[in-house]
Amino acid sequence: MKYGLTRRKTPEEKHRGGLYRSPTYVGIREVTLLAERYRLIAPIGQGGMGTVWHAMDELLRQEVAIKEVLLPPDLGEAQLVEMRERTLREARAAARLRSHPSIVTVHDVVLDGGRPWIIMELVRGQSLDKIVRTGGPLPPQRVAEIGLTMLDALNAAHSMGILHRDVKPGNVLITGQGRVLLTDFGIATVAGDVALTQTGLLSGSPGYMAPERLRGEPDGPLADLWSLGATLYTAVEGTTAFHRENPAAIMAAVLMHEPHPMRLAGPLAPVLAAILEKDPARRCPPGYAAAQFQAIAGGGIPTGPTMPAPLAPRPRRGSPTPLIVGGVLGVTLLAITGVVLWRDDLIPSFAATPSTSSSANGTGTGEPSSEPTAEATPLLRADPEACDLLTPAQARVLLGGAVKRQFQTHGSCMWTGPNNTSFINLQKTQFVNLEVTQSAYDGIRATMEDEPKRYPATRLRATRTVGNATYSWTRQADGYHQTTVMFKTANVTASLYYSGPRPGFATADRAAKLVNAAILAAH
Repeated sequence: MKYGLTRRKTPEEKHRGGLYRSPTYVGIREVTLLAERYRLIAPIGQGGMGTVWHAMDELLRQEVAIKEVLLPPDLGEAQLVEMRERTLREARAAARLRSHPSIVTVHDVVLDGGRPWIIMELVRGQSLDKIVRTGGPLPPQRVAEIGLTMLDALNAAHSMGILHRDVKPGNVLITGQGRVLLTDFGIATVAGDVALTQTGLLSGSPGYMAPERLRGEPDGPLADLWSLGATLYTAVEGTTAFHRENPAAIMAAVLMHEPHPMRLAGPLAPVLAAILEKDPARRCPPGYAAAQFQAIAGGGIPTGPTMPAPLAPRPRRGSPTPLIVGGVLGVTLLAITGVVLWRDDLIPSFAATPSTSSSANGTGTGEPSSEPTAEATPLLRADPEACDLLTPAQARVLLGGAVKRQFQTHGSCMWTGPNNTSFINLQKTQFVNLEVTQSAYDGIRATMEDEPKRYPATRLRATRTVGNATYSWTRQADGYHQTTVMFKTANVTASLYYSGPRPGFATADRAAKLVNAAILAAH
């Protein structure tokens, strides 16, 4: 089948404007240049949101890829405008991420015949979907490498307020040299954009849409993480996690059933199970997943404080399973507390309402935090690596002896104390503006305020102890003390999680002040 572009249009096409694409047209009569610059050569891929073409930039004599949005023939004028806006939004979202090495670069967006066309980097490779379909499942070590790269790409998007919302094997590209890239922000949600409804169309791919998205609930970065987990499941198992005969059955399985048992995942099985947790409040955080992927990619099996208990039964909702330090950590508590351990924290698709007291049961202090106005706070430009924010000497004092430092991602680091009896986990994110930072801070705080509902012994604190605003909780579980201090300084948020023998807020507070001082010093 050959594809050609011709100026011949149907009456409906003439009314709407734009180019007419005929999949059965044989022999190109008059090849049209988009925006008098880009010549389409041949289609190289097609999905639910559009067709991708191999093309030539006639001005720069450079090969490019161009995405054409497929418009259903029965759409009215309002829906056509909506689809056009959706495409422009994709271009805006992806263009903001053009400097990331694992995100397909968007060069330009043009309007031709009233329709938008997105000009992108031409990637010579195959989709992960095609690689698995033609070559079978990939080894766990290779899948862990892919997962680590995709996490870094998603973290970059999330830190700018962008949700991908369609992570799936077809949107992961792998070149012949092994380069891994994330593409197609076609239904991305950008903080500040007006929501688009896309009436009558499903925004996502069944089997790769997180349960909270299927339920129509507000979502965030953890929904993209769930989609990545489903993608990696397919890569390592060779089949989808919720395979059924039709899309409706697949969506029902995502909502109500566990993934099919994993046979080939090996060391990836525990972390994939933690990522595919249906309840986002108990889903493992990106920093935790990154640590597991890094260990597996290096040829080992994760051990120590970041290793989930293999095949450990998940507790029922609300069960008070403690975190056991000095051996193997349970997935569940890290998933519960992980909402405040995200590398990118929480970037909600809605602006959470700040509150000034803790829980209804009176376990917190109820002291409001004092926050400066956004206009008075300059943006921080330097973005230091998380592992550089505590010196070895500082970590030794905080944890009481020799410390092992474990790099997780650029914004995530863990320091483990003597004999694995204590650790500090830091998750830091730098945002592009103060509004997104405040939204992230408010969302994390709202989640932290629910801790006493899950663990009645939790004590909350709203007193500002570091940065522009601080919120904290602490509790004792099975002989160990657990504390989280979350703060924001200008356009940076940070969460420090301490687990060890020392009670109260003192250790986490001291660590938070040292981290904040290092952030400011880097600026």
